[in-house]
Amino acid sequence: MKKRAMSLLQRLTGNASAQFHRDQWESIDALVNNQKQILVVQRTGWGKSAVYFIAAKIRREQGYGRTLIVSPLIALIRNQIEAALALDLKVISINSTMLQKEREQAKSDILNGLADVIIITPEQLAPSDFSENILSKITSEIGMIVVDEAHCISDWGHDFRPDYKRISRLLQNLPDNMPVIATTATANDRVIKDIKTQLGERLQIIRGPLIRETLQLQNLYIRDVSKRLAWLVKYIPSLKGTGIIYVKTVRDCNVVAGFLRENGINANAYHSSVDGSLRESLEQDLIQNKLKVLVATSALGMGFDKPDLGFVIHFQAPGNVIEYYQQVGRAGRSISYALGVMMLGEGDNKIQEFFIKNAFPKQQQVDALLEVLENHDGLKLNQILSLVNLTESKIKNILKYLSIENPSPILENSGHYYRTGFDYALPEQKIKKIEAIKKAEWETLLQYHKTDECLMYFLGKELDDPYIEKCGKCANCAPENKLSEYVDEVLIDKARDYLRHRYIELKPRSNFGASGALVSQAFEYYKFPYRDSRLKCESGLALSSWKDGGWGDLVAEGKINNEFSDKLIAPMVKMINSLEYEERPTWLTYVPSLRHPNLVKSFAEKLAEALCVPCIEVLYVSEERPPQKTMENSFYQSKNLDGAFEVIEGSILKEAVWLIDDAVDSQWTFTVSGALLRQYGVSKVYPMALTSTKKNA
Repeated sequence: MKKRAMSLLQRLTGNASAQFHRDQWESIDALVNNQKQILVVQRTGWGKSAVYFIAAKIRREQGYGRTLIVSPLIALIRNQIEAALALDLKVISINSTMLQKEREQAKSDILNGLADVIIITPEQLAPSDFSENILSKITSEIGMIVVDEAHCISDWGHDFRPDYKRISRLLQNLPDNMPVIATTATANDRVIKDIKTQLGERLQIIRGPLIRETLQLQNLYIRDVSKRLAWLVKYIPSLKGTGIIYVKTVRDCNVVAGFLRENGINANAYHSSVDGSLRESLEQDLIQNKLKVLVATSALGMGFDKPDLGFVIHFQAPGNVIEYYQQVGRAGRSISYALGVMMLGEGDNKIQEFFIKNAFPKQQQVDALLEVLENHDGLKLNQILSLVNLTESKIKNILKYLSIENPSPILENSGHYYRTGFDYALPEQKIKKIEAIKKAEWETLLQYHKTDECLMYFLGKELDDPYIEKCGKCANCAPENKLSEYVDEVLIDKARDYLRHRYIELKPRSNFGASGALVSQAFEYYKFPYRDSRLKCESGLALSSWKDGGWGDLVAEGKINNEFSDKLIAPMVKMINSLEYEERPTWLTYVPSLRHPNLVKSFAEKLAEALCVPCIEVLYVSEERPPQKTMENSFYQSKNLDGAFEVIEGSILKEAVWLIDDAVDSQWTFTVSGALLRQYGVSKVYPMALTSTKKNA
């Protein structure tokens, strides 16, 4: 049997002399010959997928049923499918990116027994077409279960995924001797204990050394964004091979990739908002070395396999050292040298505070949602949004969180959500404990960044690696290898200038709401129709993103001081003149405010003077409303403005106009005030803002 497994390993790797790493054969043997349930904790690049694919192939040859793999990320699934093809395994995936036609074909193939391996994301285990119409029919035919990136099952882990909790319920419906392999590179003792609690105490631990001999680690403290961008442009061209730059937000992903491209570095952005087919194409471009660097959020992470990846750079610090180990471990798997650099700078602390603060729903949010469901006989998501003042993402997260509780206070059926009879309260003590752990982990990350001990040794300690030793090559072990933080001021100015000319396009809203019924509810006073192109604004621009290291910082200062700097006038004029106009405006007006009556007004008057056009006050606030920033979703944002503005009759001009506001997020203020101007005969309305506070702008 071992000889057969070895031949499969050599086929899988394309290397006729490949040998098993320590513990690989023992893991395969435990599954194939002993039908054990095992947790494999091994370093990134050790070959965990090789173990379960070889085991799946052998068990299939022995006549056992198909293997079900639960895997957390689409990028990881695509890598796994590629790997399985080398063993002539028929692999079928079911995931959220598939077209309906693809899903139907996959469903048919699975039910007709054409799959050796089925790979799903954990979300498919929730009540769905897969769980109800596929899994329920093939449960008796499953021959092995794989839980990839098993740390996702633990509340205490760095990347908890609620739907992973459903795996333990799946295992309860399978025979006790079902072979199960759970794999991870990033589980410390606390997480391992939790995984065992969830998957079963019979879980045998196969644990190896986590040190990565090929990685040279280094930390940099670079305070501001412009200097970090400049550092990347200075050093990336000289780094060997291709690499990944990790960022925390979609906005930073686009900013970094854009600046690298402007400076001749072949880079692209990869994040959750990128179309699925394009993401797959970008992965292949990186694998085939068509890109120098892929700038990515954590959407590209677990299990992504490019053995010759030359470097991983963190533009911002990750949330903890375990997450860092997992991401930096993408580099240097099959080459003798790879570089891992972590930057830490201004703003990183606030980003992490935000993630910790918003990791769990709040009791009042849960109560508001449950009360709405209790008062209605089934609600769709859009209906819930019109009744609960929370963002769509928060509502989705609460619904998911509640749906995996046992017993669950909610039930989902055909897209409608219902309240069950079970009382519910959040486990506040557990949440506080987890939040305290997350804060402590962030403090440990900060300690890692400033430590003078071996960086790989530090990571090993935090992972409870029993085999830790000093690496001898990190910036602390071998200071002569360290890259300098110094960057020429000319390059920093270039980065600063880039940040100051990154205009944000403001595309007009096509509709006044998600449906005709919701528009009628939101605009009882204005009585806007569902859609009317005659009331639309034109495309406009925002000068900056909030606190973006460029003009956004100066705008933020102005908001605090209740007066915008005159330094913003020239860049606003430059931005306004950069737009191509079908009909160039001949006058300017602004969005009024009762809270800060002179803030935007005084700036608009100065801007109009610089543009050599009149500034005319044509809108007034008829009734003070709660701040728009307290309205969390589109329905509440639109409804909050219904009747808020009126037009000063007799003062309005009919020619095209620039409509000025200080900050824009949902664009509802521009949409409503612009529609009122259009109703009074203004030919075109061009919205212009000093900054965008939209999260991903």
